Amino acid sequence: MTIYINNKEYEINDNASIGEALKQVALPSSGIAVALNNDVVPSALWDTQKLSHGDRLTIIMAFYGG
Repeated sequence: MTIYINNKEYEINDNASIGEALKQVALPSSGIAVALNNDVVPSALWDTQKLSHGDRLTIIMAFYGG
């Protein structure tokens, strides 16, 4: 199925969870925040929250600096 991560199109397995999608597209699973269709999803739910065709994930990576 097709999903969008930060407005880039990806093909992932049908019925994948957020956690599975992150692994499939080689994104880190720590140091990030995830929103599904503009709603923040707590990391505790990433492995159970299933994605649907056309869903949009926004990934925000934490960084340090000054």
